Amino acid sequence: PTDLGAMAWAPQQKGGKGWNGNGAIHTPMGVVVPPRGGGIAGAMAGGWKGGGGKGWSDKGWSDKGGKDFGKGGFKGYGKDGKDGNGKGKGKPRGPSGPGLPRERITEEPVTGEVQEWRGKYGWITPTVPIEHQLAQKHKGNIYVSMSDLVGGITELTQGSLCQFHVFQDSSGLGAEECLGS
Repeated sequence: PTDLGAMAWAPQQKGGKGWNGNGAIHTPMGVVVPPRGGGIAGAMAGGWKGGGGKGWSDKGWSDKGGKDFGKGGFKGYGKDGKDGNGKGKGKPRGPSGPGLPRERITEEPVTGEVQEWRGKYGWITPTVPIEHQLAQKHKGNIYVSMSDLVGGITELTQGSLCQFHVFQDSSGLGAEECLGS
């Protein structure tokens, strides 16, 4: 199909939906048909600008004309991660996960209790708190990934004890070579 305007038809109604002042038709089902004779090209050439008829405005549906999204675009998430109200999306998140460069900070294995397991990762509370500047970053808990489990296990059970070495990376402290159940 090359001309939507020639294919679509909507009855003209008085006082309700129908022709709006700019040539587009609003059908009873809310379908907008391009201006007659122009098809999509007619709409893009200026047939759908917000100057006449009904349309969506900042204050809702209006008989005073709709928005012209062609000049200035939609307001929403855009430059600097801010929406139309000047609110951001929160703090930007840094890199995370088991693939970050790491540095082991313990020579001997440490024990701890599994606080939570979420399918592929979890959190361990060490039996003896770790003395390190990053130790309180996650409320004293240590991140553990499924890829750091050894001994043929693929998950940890909440409340069980485990043994592991502690490492640091850009996200905080983590457990590697973790033995548990």
